[in-house]
Amino acid sequence: MAVEQVEFHFDPVCPFCWVTSQWVREVVSLRSVEVSWRPLSLRVLNEGIGYADKPADYPQAHQRGLEMLRLVVAAERLYGPEIVGELYRELGQAVWDAPAPSRATFEAVLAETARRRDLGAVLSRLGLDTALAEAASDSEYDEVIRQETHAAVDRAGGGVGTPILSFAPPDGPAFFGPVIDTPPEGQEALRLWDAVTTLAYRPGFAELKRGVRSFPDTPLSAAIAGERTRVR
Repeated sequence: MAVEQVEFHFDPVCPFCWVTSQWVREVVSLRSVEVSWRPLSLRVLNEGIGYADKPADYPQAHQRGLEMLRLVVAAERLYGPEIVGELYRELGQAVWDAPAPSRATFEAVLAETARRRDLGAVLSRLGLDTALAEAASDSEYDEVIRQETHAAVDRAGGGVGTPILSFAPPDGPAFFGPVIDTPPEGQEALRLWDAVTTLAYRPGFAELKRGVRSFPDTPLSAAIAGERTRVR
């Protein structure tokens, strides 16, 4: 059976991206699907938009994501692309598996997302050189992240965020999403995968979207999980 090739473009501070990544990992465990994990920075995406209409902690949350992606690029240079998926898993857990804040509000969750994590501890759990944590403050890696971000967004045609799924890269179809609030498992995960890939490979298909959604269910966001929200 042929192995399906997919690229998953991520920012560690996006909760929707995190939940979708857990679903994709479940699919990989059940199907002949091979995923390459690639950086996509929300901070870079907002360079031409700004944060004037966003909550106060949005810029810092996105900056934390950029810092983590600098670490990803540095680790990939040293250890190869195979480390990226595992590093994203650890970074995502450091953010989204953290305890819920005492205040059950979106703003409180966002403030926690904007908090600096111990990146040395993340590296240590993977057996990687903890000195790589210094990469988080090094803008040397930003041009690579910017190029990766724009390349992913261009594949999907612009006007998108994280995650982006790119099928049969680089020339196959690419879409933003799917945006889900909990990761399905087993046959339910495969049914969603089949639905997504069916639409992705349908000639001429472009978009299926609604603005209203429910906030992802993670340990950090448990108190507001399921609340109806809109894209901010």
